[in-house]
Amino acid sequence: MIKKIAITAAAVLMAVIIFAGGFILGFNFTRAGSIFSELTGKNTLSSSSNNTNQADAAARESRNTAIRSISETIDHVLASAINKKTLQELVSAAIEGMLGSLDDKYADYFSPEDYSKIMDSYSGTMSGIGVVVTADENGQVVIVNVIENTPASEKGLKEKDIITAVNGTSTKDIALDQVVAMIKGKEGTEVIITVFRPSENKNIDYTIKRQRFYVPNFFVKTLKDNILYIQYIDFQNNGSAKLEEKLKDVINDDTSGIILDLRNNLGGTLDDAVGLCDIFLDGGTIVTVRGRSNNKDSFEEFKAKSGIYTSLPMAVLINSYSASAAELAAGAFRDLGRAILIGEKSFGKGTVQVLNELPDGSGIKFTTAKYYLPSGATIDGTGIEPDIKVVASPEDTDDLQLNRAVEELKKQVSRKSR
Repeated sequence: MIKKIAITAAAVLMAVIIFAGGFILGFNFTRAGSIFSELTGKNTLSSSSNNTNQADAAARESRNTAIRSISETIDHVLASAINKKTLQELVSAAIEGMLGSLDDKYADYFSPEDYSKIMDSYSGTMSGIGVVVTADENGQVVIVNVIENTPASEKGLKEKDIITAVNGTSTKDIALDQVVAMIKGKEGTEVIITVFRPSENKNIDYTIKRQRFYVPNFFVKTLKDNILYIQYIDFQNNGSAKLEEKLKDVINDDTSGIILDLRNNLGGTLDDAVGLCDIFLDGGTIVTVRGRSNNKDSFEEFKAKSGIYTSLPMAVLINSYSASAAELAAGAFRDLGRAILIGEKSFGKGTVQVLNELPDGSGIKFTTAKYYLPSGATIDGTGIEPDIKVVASPEDTDDLQLNRAVEELKKQVSRKSR
């Protein structure tokens, strides 16, 4: 049975990603004051540029005053508050307060420990139990897939199990990334996962020993009638480059068509989504990203390069857990006339975030941009409707969506050969 895995990927320092992240420059309160002194301690203003430089100096002074106010608030609270707090607790509260003011559901702050665990998973390997989770419309943490040959699969966790607690701590109102960080941990340590299994209407506790394992980026196999099936698990660093190398070994003159399965693909890096599209497109705009960076509006357009496999008939499978980067790719293939979409309406996340590390090893994220499909449409909050709707049911004994994709490709091949 082919399993589907989806994990967000990012670079070691900072990468544009579509299912996590926010962008901000790490700023040290103490260092801010010294930087300001260095900038303003010397009289370098010339009369010819006096107005501009005075405005810049005023802006720097205002910024420095605001930062000093935060720093002094921390000092006062540390010294005199009857409810004692540590410096780290106050700094974390200040950062969380800033992010909370954005009214951005994707904004989040990660402690150094949690941030380290998240970055560990971005590399494609991790120490954990081997489940892929997402948050449903009710905020519940749902297992989308259980990775084969991992502690979770050996213990018997199942897709659609709802994780209600980790080590006795309820997952209610906890950000998904933080729940993931709670589940992951040092290799060889144990974690207690409490799930509610809707199919059996009961709660189950699992004590699972964490192990290190590799999270595969894709699976490829040839179906009947020489149709190539590609299950693209998630968009991670260099994932599309690895796929391109693999395809050189499996695509030949007998290959009649391609099925790209993006179901349950929760997203990943923007660069990898563009790279995947590049393999199968011979031109056109893949995606446009509009947002804000460095105090000004930003705009970036990603054009398709000359692809390798651009003429083989192609179908793309999507469902309600196809999100973000997966929707970007599916939308590009459809808008550029490269493939038909089969399955169910996608998740509907069309925003871009960047994950950034702060000087103390913690991390933050918030939304910086929206992406737009080749047609100019944004799918944020709406999702992508497939060209051919096939609704999957738990009672299905066959993969009806995959079967329909095979049928459609065979029709295309038949028409092409006439």
